[in-house]
Amino acid sequence: MPASNSLLGRILRANEEASRRFGENTAEVDAFIHATTQLTPWQWRQVLTARRLVSTVTKEDAAQATESLVAIKAAIGSSERRVSEPMAKAGEALLAALEKRSDDKVAAAWQALSALVMRQQLSTLKFAAHYAPFITLIPVSGFDGLDPTTMRFLAAVQSLTREKCELLARRWRLDHEASRALIQAVTKTEHLKAEEAGALVALRTIPAQLTGDLGWAAVKTIVHGGRVLASRADLSGEQVAVLWAPLEPAIELASMLEPAAKPVRSRVRARAPASRAQGPYGPNSTEVSNFIKSVVALSPIQWLRILDRRKLVASVTRQGGAEPAGVVRSLLAAIKGTGDLDMLTRCRAFSAVDRAAGTIAAKAELTHEESMRGYGAFGDLAQMDYVGVDGFAKLVGRLATGDWVKIADSVPAVNQDVVGPLVSAGSGLYDFLESRSDEEAVAAWEAASALVRRLHLTPIKFAASYAPFASAIPATNPKSLSAPVLRYVSAVSRLSTNQCAVLAQPWHVADDLSSALTRAAADVGARTAEEAAALAAVVTVPMRVSGSEGWAAAKTAAFGGRVLGSRSRLSLEHLEVLWRPIQAAIPLASLVAVAKSRR
Repeated sequence: MPASNSLLGRILRANEEASRRFGENTAEVDAFIHATTQLTPWQWRQVLTARRLVSTVTKEDAAQATESLVAIKAAIGSSERRVSEPMAKAGEALLAALEKRSDDKVAAAWQALSALVMRQQLSTLKFAAHYAPFITLIPVSGFDGLDPTTMRFLAAVQSLTREKCELLARRWRLDHEASRALIQAVTKTEHLKAEEAGALVALRTIPAQLTGDLGWAAVKTIVHGGRVLASRADLSGEQVAVLWAPLEPAIELASMLEPAAKPVRSRVRARAPASRAQGPYGPNSTEVSNFIKSVVALSPIQWLRILDRRKLVASVTRQGGAEPAGVVRSLLAAIKGTGDLDMLTRCRAFSAVDRAAGTIAAKAELTHEESMRGYGAFGDLAQMDYVGVDGFAKLVGRLATGDWVKIADSVPAVNQDVVGPLVSAGSGLYDFLESRSDEEAVAAWEAASALVRRLHLTPIKFAASYAPFASAIPATNPKSLSAPVLRYVSAVSRLSTNQCAVLAQPWHVADDLSSALTRAAADVGARTAEEAAALAAVVTVPMRVSGSEGWAAAKTAAFGGRVLGSRSRLSLEHLEVLWRPIQAAIPLASLVAVAKSRR
């Protein structure tokens, strides 16, 4: 009996057929089908949200793709085999696995599956456009074998800002010789992992910053960068530099190719400190968590002091009516109403409510067209011209999950890293603030949001929002301040009316001194000192002077904190000149440590 007809031969043939039943990429296709059956509802929402974002640059109609699913099912089940056998078998397996899923989920999975089956035949961009919605949940093979240079490139792509995306979207043209060299290098490489990875990451990153033709142009530029990195072994350094020119303004080549510095060897091995992971409330999670925990324990007497201080602060900042209670109640209602949705959808809904509530609050100052643009999707839900801020909060509180999804879909893109911590903080405060008075809720929300956005606010802006709580829930650790800064903050806290009047006088800093201070203040210590001085000033000055004079005095006092916090990087001459606006109220010589350190 021939070996091919033996039992062993039949088993081997069966195994061979099974290993290639979905084509060359059978193992990964099989793993993908299994993984889709394990996705949770929340993960599916992530996929569909990502699919909608990707379509904003690829201009592929997701709804049309879902509608064509019927034709796809018919083609898969047809005996005429209008699709290839591996594709048909993969489709049958996917449809059976996702039988109980909605059409939009099946359509998204089908696009990704077909891209996997034909991965070797599709262009990088075509594959990425279909698979990108799943890349974070079901990674493709190859990502685990990327070199450090490519990983640095992907990290840079993920951190792109809108401004950098716009730079990448500019039209460009390659030098003929460099282009030919790149083509020759590409033909020598069987699979450009860096190019494919760049395309996938770009399609998950750029649509959140830039959409339409500009977004697509930026994505293609990133893909070009991945191709250059993947082929750099066959290119000269000069050719790589020329080919990288379209990306250089946004992603410097030197930062990609720079090898990691080797640590200095020592006899004693020191354990490297663990990197601090960003918490649910952003980079300032510890302080926000402490605020949420502490604010619920405040006594009635403390709340009276907080509200009195808030009125005093408003007398100089003139922000007493900046955020009506209805706006805050609307935002909190949005946070509660979207609690079951994924974070990106919640962020988009939150942004829509924030914009609509702000529009309603400023309705008297806007034209009808401006108001309608501000209402966004809410204009389709109610006659917003007849809705006040308080009524809007009630309207938001009555919305169903389906309404929230529609509202979120109407917002093209938001920065989840910025909005997400605000939503998380609101979730932590909602139950408590729901039972508090409007005045208390607004004060607490303004302070919490200022803490969340602390690193994005100027010290004086942060102080204006947080000052009412500065004594009850301190936001600055005195141990982080140097002795001269502590003495200065103490002096600011004891300012008299005459001293405040001196600080309120107009003053000007020369451009060269301003530049020197900016360079010197590029340090966490300088910001901490300025914040501490600003908080002390915003609390003290309103008790002496009010209005624009009080605000000018507070800003001058905060400036003094910035100068003092940067003193170690300033020359004595610069320090004395920069201190002149404060000198008449708080002499530099009274801060003995500074004078001694400058002998």
